[in-house]
Amino acid sequence: MSNFKVSKCICHKRDFSEIKEYVEEKGYSSVEELQSDNFCSCSCGLCIPYIELMLKTGETEFEPGAYYKNIEHSTSNKKH
Repeated sequence: MSNFKVSKCICHKRDFSEIKEYVEEKGYSSVEELQSDNFCSCSCGLCIPYIELMLKTGETEFEPGAYYKNIEHSTSNKKH
C-alpha cells in the first residue's frame, strides 16, 4: 500500500473534506453540480472518480486507484 493518499482537487486546490462540506451545505449529490458552480473537477478531471467515490462513501482520503478497485469489486459482485 502507498503512503500517498488522494485527498484533493489539485487544479482548484481544494481538499475533499472542504468539498464534502460544500456538498452537504448545498445539498448536492453529483460532480456535475459541483462543476456548475466551478467549485471543483472543472480542469484536468483527475479528481472526478474520487469525488464520485466521496459522494458515495463519505470518505475524503483514498488510496491511489481506489475508485477503480471499487468498480472492479462492484462488477465482480454482480457476476455472482
